[in-house]
Amino acid sequence: MKTTIDAALLPILRSRGQAEILCAILANPNREWSLGELAKVSGQSLPTIQREIERAEKAAIVKSRRLGRQRLVKAGASPIAIMLANLLLMSYGPRFIIAEEFAGVKGVDRLFIFGSWAARYQGIEGYPPQDIDVLVIGDVNYSEVMNASVAAAKRLQIDVNPSIHSHTWWKNNSGSGFRQEIGRRPIVEIEVRDVTQPKRKNQGATRRRKT
Repeated sequence: MKTTIDAALLPILRSRGQAEILCAILANPNREWSLGELAKVSGQSLPTIQREIERAEKAAIVKSRRLGRQRLVKAGASPIAIMLANLLLMSYGPRFIIAEEFAGVKGVDRLFIFGSWAARYQGIEGYPPQDIDVLVIGDVNYSEVMNASVAAAKRLQIDVNPSIHSHTWWKNNSGSGFRQEIGRRPIVEIEVRDVTQPKRKNQGATRRRKT
């Protein structure tokens, strides 16, 4: 039984998990990642993260250091790392860049990427995406959404096309033809937060006090 998803967006890589680990590191070259953070952002187990980091470090794609019991990883400075970063940004970067650019848009309830990019991300073979289709659910300002889309497009070097709908529209699975089509096609939910910045240590405690 197949347990890994192919890296259909960049087939030269072994798996989607490997692509996401490297994309997180190389797309944010000034950030250090703990293995736990990489596991969370990529959905991979810690043993898998460790193996991928060891392979990448041998190729000088990443470098790591010890801080107490933690192993911190960041992008390497080799030409290979820089070139691979560009490839990963254009292929697996949308999941990270869309999250970052839309983090400042007020009123977003949920955020998705659909269309050809979502299909390739889920391992469905086909032609490379020609644009990125973004579904925005919530009561948002159109100008803010367009500004975020333009900023993301500049970073990704590919058109970003947003589609804005209400929470009621999203819940009505049997509604319009487009809503039904969205329900049938591959779709990838994006966490709306700034993934380049580590969470504050007391963030969870603050949330608990508010509830």
